Amino acid sequence: WSPLYDGDLQSLPTPAYHVDSDKGFNYSSTDEAFVCQKKNHFQVTVHIGITGSPKCVRTPSGSKPICSFHVKVFGVKLEDQNHLITIEQSQQNRRKRPFQCARVDLPEDKVTKVTLGRLHFGETTANNMRKKGKPNPDQRYFALVVALCASVEEDSYLLLAHASERIVVRASNPGQFESDGDMPWQRGLAPDAVVHHGRVGINTTVPDEALVVCGNAKIMGTVTHPSDRRAKENIQEVDSTEQLKRIAQMRIVEYDYKPEFATKVGIDQVHETGVIAQEVKEVLPSAVREVGDITCMDGEKIDNFLMVDKDQIFMENVGAVQELCKLTDSLEARIQELELWNKRLAKRTEPAGQRSSGVGNAHRKVNGNNNTSPPEKPTQLQNTKECLSKTYSHCLQHRILKATMITLVAT
Repeated sequence: WSPLYDGDLQSLPTPAYHVDSDKGFNYSSTDEAFVCQKKNHFQVTVHIGITGSPKCVRTPSGSKPICSFHVKVFGVKLEDQNHLITIEQSQQNRRKRPFQCARVDLPEDKVTKVTLGRLHFGETTANNMRKKGKPNPDQRYFALVVALCASVEEDSYLLLAHASERIVVRASNPGQFESDGDMPWQRGLAPDAVVHHGRVGINTTVPDEALVVCGNAKIMGTVTHPSDRRAKENIQEVDSTEQLKRIAQMRIVEYDYKPEFATKVGIDQVHETGVIAQEVKEVLPSAVREVGDITCMDGEKIDNFLMVDKDQIFMENVGAVQELCKLTDSLEARIQELELWNKRLAKRTEPAGQRSSGVGNAHRKVNGNNNTSPPEKPTQLQNTKECLSKTYSHCLQHRILKATMITLVAT
């Protein structure tokens, strides 16, 4: 590649570069290649991220000022990569013209999106016909190349380029090449049912599960999970005390997804409330799993992307609520016991209180003329009353705590 320089001839980082094929290609498991129909158009979207302000490009004769940037699209034969395949573009009058290039402006420190539509391959691949219902062993393939170039006067210098996986270009409908047994979608036994044996990806070409959806999913019904006891073994009770501790350690945060990541995976609402996978992994490792690498729209690559199993976190919450219910029941039993002791102490101290009151009156009559009587010492009855008062206050606090915890559990 030809490196870029700024106005002071300082080297700039390689631009971020990401290419997506938005439409026009279908993957054939039989051919193990992408297939497109020559008469149908395809579309590519390019994201280019520039750091700094590129002014010059290095050429064999030294650095030269850049006149403009442009994107080129062309095909190559895999068996002879020096043989270029012309890409055509349909015009408004439905006529096709060779696609030369698309000029782009690349502002500094920003990501530029370029969409190139209504493109066609200028020719088809060779040896497309089946042999005895199987792919031709001499099948030939193309690769689609999308390149970013810098123009210097009348010359063009390659900066970056991405090449696709192998492609089969056919002149007729690719569906006629698939036998009935190889059709990915079939009618099911139930009425209005369609069956697919394999993985399904929506807005993604690399599904790693039975169904992978990059974007929002709206479900009007319920989602059910297998839970029949007859299908389970090694059933063990879970320590709800530990579940409560783990839930208490999980941090709930608000966050925004990065725009380049949200665009890649089809997230419309970037602001959410949730957890951080790395933090959950420290507390509950079984609820976090790696799903491979993800490349954002600006070309940034996230290695070993982490996802969280929220169903498992929900079951942790169920165990934590059960533990809170146990604590509430224990507090309720303690409150009832304290109330019982409060009643017993009140009955025992009532006669002693009356006698103490009589003795106090007699003492005041005998010493009525003494103006400087010493302060009375706290009696055992007063200490008992203070103890009962504190006990009642403590019980009241427990009642308030109990009501608060029951309210939290109910909500």
